[in-house]
Amino acid sequence: MGATSRRRILLAAALAAGGVGGAGALAGCTAGSPGPGDPARPPATPLAEPAPAPVAPHLRSFFGPELVMRGRGSFGLADVVVRPAGPGCGWRSAQVWYPAGSASQASVEADGAPSGGAQVYLLLRDGPRDELHLSYRVRFGKGFQFARGGKLPGLFGGTHVAGGHTPDGTNGFSTRYMWRSGGKGQVYAYLPASTQYGTTLGLGTWEFVPGRWTAVQQRVRLNTPGRADGSLTVWIDGREVFRQDGMLYRSTPALRIEGVFFSTFFGGDDLTWASPVDQYADFATFVVSDRFIWAGPAGLC
Repeated sequence: MGATSRRRILLAAALAAGGVGGAGALAGCTAGSPGPGDPARPPATPLAEPAPAPVAPHLRSFFGPELVMRGRGSFGLADVVVRPAGPGCGWRSAQVWYPAGSASQASVEADGAPSGGAQVYLLLRDGPRDELHLSYRVRFGKGFQFARGGKLPGLFGGTHVAGGHTPDGTNGFSTRYMWRSGGKGQVYAYLPASTQYGTTLGLGTWEFVPGRWTAVQQRVRLNTPGRADGSLTVWIDGREVFRQDGMLYRSTPALRIEGVFFSTFFGGDDLTWASPVDQYADFATFVVSDRFIWAGPAGLC
């Protein structure tokens, strides 16, 4: 028998007999009890769980007090740069970059493409709504090459809001915008009637002009469950350009508007949608309200 085996046998025997401090002494040590003559020790306190790191703290004030950033489902936020107000403009802006060759996050995983754009879910501080206006400004860099298209922020509710996860009326919806070839605008909605991906609404009813601020506003009015009486309206620079009534978003009153889906990238889920060059877009003046938000043309400011 080796020395190691002999030591194990002797230790086991000592523990069984109460030797080497005894089993009770070992248990007392584990519990933190003082031994004879030892000073009393304060009761042990469990280690506190580390607080979760704040989500992109440099963006928290940018989106304002009505919108709360959620960590889950976000990407690219560390690369978003908040810039001070420019000459003639009364607002700060957040600049988002789209590197050459970047598209959706699916292309990062499947094709090794560079990551581009940014995404975060912004929850309504005062809780979900059945009707809501969202207004913000966007400016594509001068000479922006729109390629096949890309995503822009809109409203959302539930979990089935993107990535080919078609909602069923109980688990989600979203109303992001897209830019398309030549700067044409549209709504890209995830609805119960969508098939595989989002539904195109209002394609070409407005256009984005590189180098110029555009104020975009949408109003989502959810339907009464069991009735197709919902609607979606879009204003560009304060002018109504698109409206669709008779919409079905949900089949249950539990599904409501939860907040803003800040989501922007080229794509599409494959490299045919990729950005052809390094380029950027600026975002500003995010506002949510239960009524129309006046945000007129800002032009070149």
